[in-house]
Amino acid sequence: MFNNITVFSNTTVLMPRAIIFSVVFLLLIFFTLFISSIKELNATTIEKDVSVMYAGSLVNIFENEIKLAFQNLTGYNFIGEGKGSVQISNMILDGFRKPDVFVSADTTPIERLINHSLPLAKWLVKFGSAELVIAYNPQSPFASELSKASNGKMSWYKVLEKKGFKFGRTDPELDPKGYYTVIAAKLANIYYNDSTIKDKILGEDRNKEQILPEEILKSILDSGQIDATAAYKHEAIAKGLPYITLPDQINLSEPNYTIFYNKISYKLGTGETISGKPIFFSLTIPNTVKNIEGAISFVKFLLSENGRKILEKVGLSPIEPILQGDIDQMKPKIFSLIPEHK
Repeated sequence: MFNNITVFSNTTVLMPRAIIFSVVFLLLIFFTLFISSIKELNATTIEKDVSVMYAGSLVNIFENEIKLAFQNLTGYNFIGEGKGSVQISNMILDGFRKPDVFVSADTTPIERLINHSLPLAKWLVKFGSAELVIAYNPQSPFASELSKASNGKMSWYKVLEKKGFKFGRTDPELDPKGYYTVIAAKLANIYYNDSTIKDKILGEDRNKEQILPEEILKSILDSGQIDATAAYKHEAIAKGLPYITLPDQINLSEPNYTIFYNKISYKLGTGETISGKPIFFSLTIPNTVKNIEGAISFVKFLLSENGRKILEKVGLSPIEPILQGDIDQMKPKIFSLIPEHK
């Protein structure tokens, strides 16, 4: 009888342990499946995000127009960041940014990625041309003279030369618009046969009293801290700013004046020389891409009729896409959008 009781007692002890082990095992399976589901969900969310770094002059267009149209059409999430194109190029080269798409205000910043010892891009597409203008604050103390210059009744550079006039521009070492401003001013010296114009309106190439971050230039202009700034035409239109149109021989928009533009160059601190040339906005999908399908979708949208209409509406002149670089490395879905390769 004692042995029977002992056996019964052992069974009573063992049964709860078996149940506990079973429950723990099931909980582990459930937890593993739950974690796996969360990872899959996160992966899906990440793949919906398209990281686009773009020239700071495009911030209004991209955040207010392109973003909404692209998201509504494709279902992707547009994650944008605007900075000087040279600065973006530096950040990619240094590994501080890894965008899916890079939209530049010039071809040079992307060419730096292509020509790097360890290439971070294989190709670029030129998709739009831009025009340099002088945008100004209509409340400026010099607004009357600026308006006359805008209407061709007064020389624009004579206004900028006036005592007390405050002019703002971006850093030529970080932003193509910065070095294009210096090049345009030196072209004005030649065009007007006056070697003093550039020094009178800009001073040194990197005049600290004029150079301001691209991201806050509009706010500083609106606040009256400066009277005018160098801008792209599309940028002035998008921001609702009055502007002065410059002669084609100076505004870097006309391919027919390429030889004249080439008379002037700017040398970056890195030793690279930037020759005067027509301004072409360009794009690429860097080797840093994480969401390749999303990146392709964005490029296709920007080069599409819908994208072109948005750009044209705000003053950036769309052109037939021009491919530069290693075409063998370009995805067929983008390659087919280039006219000569359709």
